[in-house]
Amino acid sequence: MIGIILPSGLIKQTNSVVPGSVVEFYKNLACKNAIDICFYTMKSLSLNKNTVNAVVYSYEKDEMHKEEATPIPNVNIYRTKSYLRKEKLINKINHLSMKNNIIFFNAVTNKDRSKYKIHEYLASVEETAPFLPEAANLSFEKMVQMIESFGKVYIKPKRSCKGNNIYVLEKTNSGYTMAHILKTKETITNFPQKDLLSYYSSLFKSPNRFILQQGIKSKKYKGNKFDFRVSPQKTKSGTWKVIGFYARVADKCLNVTNRDQGGRLKFRLKPLINQKIKKEIKQCCIKIAKALESKYPQVIDLGIDIAIDETGKIWLLEANFRPYRGRIDSKHHRVPFEHAVWYYNQNYVY
Repeated sequence: MIGIILPSGLIKQTNSVVPGSVVEFYKNLACKNAIDICFYTMKSLSLNKNTVNAVVYSYEKDEMHKEEATPIPNVNIYRTKSYLRKEKLINKINHLSMKNNIIFFNAVTNKDRSKYKIHEYLASVEETAPFLPEAANLSFEKMVQMIESFGKVYIKPKRSCKGNNIYVLEKTNSGYTMAHILKTKETITNFPQKDLLSYYSSLFKSPNRFILQQGIKSKKYKGNKFDFRVSPQKTKSGTWKVIGFYARVADKCLNVTNRDQGGRLKFRLKPLINQKIKKEIKQCCIKIAKALESKYPQVIDLGIDIAIDETGKIWLLEANFRPYRGRIDSKHHRVPFEHAVWYYNQNYVY
């Protein structure tokens, strides 16, 4: 049996005469893979009894029923939008993983998804360090040092998503420009060099919440910068494979490419890169995925943002755990489920 951890709102759909699209999607996958599944919420986990209150789907009978205090499945997929924040739930996951050999795929804590924490780890790995731009915790002294070295720096919240609330500081002949990207709007302010400290102090009351990152002189397409979102996932053969690969072209906001900030998606990559570079990007992303798996074995789904600079060098902009997937019935949800089934058969079926 495979456990599917859902938010309480979606659990209610399991009791409907016509189940919701997420529930129906996993029912179909259960039938195709000949395995039972159970739906439950994190709150229903019991450490005392190692049980969970769940709604179980039998693929052979094609029926769903409630089960009180059923044993927690050995293999589970965390399928909620939020990251784990509450210490009590995190402790539950850790206890069950270490003491009972239970795996919770994609159950990542909010602390673990810190951009700087991920950067520090990947910088320490020999295979991935060459792809990383310089980065540091935000401070005025470090910001001045990096802007002098690179001419442009990105200042990102450590736990932001969708390219929101990003600042871009760039050096000019007369001083600096600071761009701020927020809710699809990019506001640009010009100010002289002497005002840098006061401007910094007014913007960053809590600098420990931000990360500095070297600005990359990205290649451009029709005058606009672009980068790539690459999606490696663990497959039904137990290996990492790039499942998705598309370009993001800056449009509404010139300094970021995220679709949520007005960027355009481009799936035909030939005008942007040749096959050799595309292959190298895939190889780079598989190295990054394997490195992250070594530290976070529960992670089987990544969204990796890659830039190519004007010289053709590959840069890792950031790696995201369990990125948001808009389509409920997409292959990006199917592949992790198939991997969970493979993992179950490899480790628990005798």
